[in-house]
Amino acid sequence: MTFVKDSARKSAAFKFALAILTLFILLFLQIPSVQARSGGTERFQRSQFIGRMPSTIFLIGWRSDSKDVEKLLDLLYARAGEAFAKLDWQNPQSEVSRLNAQAGGGPMRVSPEVIAAFEAYLKVAKWSGGAFDAAYVGSGSYRDVKVNSGAQTVELTRPGMQIRFDMMMAGFLADLLIRYIHSSNMRNAMVKVGSVFRGMGQSMRGPWRIQVQDDAGTFARHAVNLTVFNNGVATVSASEYRGAPPIDPRSKSPISPLIKGVVVITREAALAQGLAQAAFILGAKKGMDMLTKVGTKALIVDMNGRFIRSPGFK
Repeated sequence: MTFVKDSARKSAAFKFALAILTLFILLFLQIPSVQARSGGTERFQRSQFIGRMPSTIFLIGWRSDSKDVEKLLDLLYARAGEAFAKLDWQNPQSEVSRLNAQAGGGPMRVSPEVIAAFEAYLKVAKWSGGAFDAAYVGSGSYRDVKVNSGAQTVELTRPGMQIRFDMMMAGFLADLLIRYIHSSNMRNAMVKVGSVFRGMGQSMRGPWRIQVQDDAGTFARHAVNLTVFNNGVATVSASEYRGAPPIDPRSKSPISPLIKGVVVITREAALAQGLAQAAFILGAKKGMDMLTKVGTKALIVDMNGRFIRSPGFK
């Protein structure tokens, strides 16, 4: 798929670029300019850190409701910050830190946000055979995690276990924000947390779009445009591991990257991020086999720069 070349369309949009140098792709979020309004609607935008994570929220709402939208944005960031504080293993007061300290000591009651995080994590861990596992340090694995959603408890059955949601945190927060936005009766929004996107509805000039293209121009013929409509998009790049090699959770040992990067599209951003991490560990063939079996849309860039698409990825 070729790049958008229509100058009129370009002038009606700006591009938010996320550089992924080693992966050799860029993600561009195409957003109409704030002056492009119709029917009394307006695009609202706010960028802010959630814990240690940069984020941006885009909302389409009525211009007359601007004060209420700004209050909603305040509330969204407050709720997301609370969720981050519960899931952050580096925060000694977080629920995850207390779970880690209690590993091997029985179940612990946790908040709904933490239950949801564990449920998403265990899905991806099982789908990938442990190639994605939040228990990638310390003893134990996802097989040693028990979740009782009815009693709202989580148990780490093996002493010394450590759960770290770093590689799924952006997706959790993006999904959480979209759920809060939906519950406020707003239906058109885009959330970006780190390198993860989660969309709902559409922008002011049609669907939210992300353009995936070659950073250096070498593989420009492979450029594709993705529509983010009620789904999540996540990427993992070898450039993220320049300072330290990735860890294979199955062996808990560092490995050399097997691919340059991966893009995954699925219903929930947390699942997309976890699956992207798993595919990065598995490599091109095994990673694509897993993604195809799960039924997600995905693009893998192998070590030769070849773009490998899953069925249905256009």
